Amino acid sequence: MMAFFLLMWLLNSADKNTKAGIAGMFQDANFFNTERGKEILANHGKGILPGGRGMAPGPDGDGGSDTTADKPGAAEEEHKVMEATAEAIDKAFQQDELLQAFQDQISMDFTDEGLRIQIQDKAAQVLFDSGSATLKSYTLSILKEIAKELGKLPNRVVIGGHTDSAQYSNKGRTNWELSSDRANAARRVMESAAGGLRPGQVRRVTGYADTIPIEGKDPKDPQNRRISIVVVSAANEAAESQHQKAQPRDKGKR
Repeated sequence: MMAFFLLMWLLNSADKNTKAGIAGMFQDANFFNTERGKEILANHGKGILPGGRGMAPGPDGDGGSDTTADKPGAAEEEHKVMEATAEAIDKAFQQDELLQAFQDQISMDFTDEGLRIQIQDKAAQVLFDSGSATLKSYTLSILKEIAKELGKLPNRVVIGGHTDSAQYSNKGRTNWELSSDRANAARRVMESAAGGLRPGQVRRVTGYADTIPIEGKDPKDPQNRRISIVVVSAANEAAESQHQKAQPRDKGKR
């Protein structure tokens, strides 16, 4: 009985195009391969409920997302939302007495991937204990504040760890391990923060060692020791997913 009432409520919430799609699917399993079905998917494929994944396939083939890469004007609207997020982060650091001291260590800009946020070391205020992935107490506060804003976005994020070119003192361990461990430490904090990153919002965690120094900086400059957080645009997310699907699969030995 509960299922019946739930179905009636869903149908009552749907517009006529969504109802047409549901009816067509019950009449013909291949309905969405027909011209009418394709039209409904293209124009009305978003969920029938607010925030719904909808009927249209998303980047991973499991339903659309709120951010539609090919929707007219979507890229511009998404850019505005990311700009607003950057402004909210900047405002939070201006208003918090503790975080004010770290404003000059935060930089935000846009790359081909999306909004990039970088938290850099400086000689007097390092993010981690020397040579380790143990975060300073104030670094926890910085990451949690950023996570609160990024958790409000539908976009996924990529977290990277970077070091300077100084060689690691322990020969059994290199800057590759150090940068990877630091990136993962940042991920754990941002995912555990109250109102922070959602489960599954992190797309990738990468250690870059000293391979990407800040432009114009000496490779040994302390500012190269940093955490980068990229909010991935919908267009980039879709392009990367399509690229992965296009890769030839290993069919085994012949």
